[in-house]
Amino acid sequence: MSFLNDKKLFFFVLVLGFVMLAGFKLVNDSEVIGLKHPESVCFYKNYLYVSNIGSSPTSPNKDGFITKLDRYGNILEYEFIDDLKAPKGIFAYNDKLYIADLTRLCIYDFKAKGLVCYPVEGAKFLNDVYVVDGEAYITDTVKNCIFRIDRNGKSSVFFSWDYDFEPNGIVFLKENKAFIVVSFVKPLLDEISFDGRFIKSFKLRGLTGFDGISIDNGGVFISDYKTGKVIKTDISFKHYQIVKDFHTPAADIITVGNRIFAPLLEDNKLYIGRIK
Repeated sequence: MSFLNDKKLFFFVLVLGFVMLAGFKLVNDSEVIGLKHPESVCFYKNYLYVSNIGSSPTSPNKDGFITKLDRYGNILEYEFIDDLKAPKGIFAYNDKLYIADLTRLCIYDFKAKGLVCYPVEGAKFLNDVYVVDGEAYITDTVKNCIFRIDRNGKSSVFFSWDYDFEPNGIVFLKENKAFIVVSFVKPLLDEISFDGRFIKSFKLRGLTGFDGISIDNGGVFISDYKTGKVIKTDISFKHYQIVKDFHTPAADIITVGNRIFAPLLEDNKLYIGRIK
């Protein structure tokens, strides 16, 4: 993961075409620009939230923050949550926003409007987060493992790899009662059971290494970080098709129906548009 030199920030939305929206329905594409190395995006109660790493993905200098946008992509609060180290994966669950913040899990309570952070013992580079039954599962790309943080903020190693996998994006398959985790350095996806056992590995040839993974209506969407390609497959992972090519690193994407929300980390943009 590399960064371009910071540019002067412009706090507006660049609309590339005429836009008509019903909820998140877009006729043409748009880009939210002026972000600061956006890594992850989620939406909660008709609002979008984007994590901004800040100046460095590894520095705990607390210049990271979360941006809040309306359903049209207009920035409402540029630094909605600030004083974060280097936030990456975010996940909304039960009126709370879970934030993987370098070496800690931060939880923002939408109702109480307060932030609580829990240090994750042994963490080096917390990346993506998924919450199941109030417990957070966070990949650590450098430590080559998944941490589990319980409801009381106590952390433990849930699963670790004995080879260079470098886990990044993570989702949970309810029907399989298992996690799917993507590798950042290889075109691999591993299935890990809910009790922390390795089940199987899948390889998608012709790709490099992954960042984000999103499941919607039976489709599995994965971003190939280095190439900027977004692919669509299913849970068999036997075949895939390229549905978007940004030609720039695409980070932790989400998809809803035929819409895609993609943080373009090195371009300091959030892309909002349709999957063709």
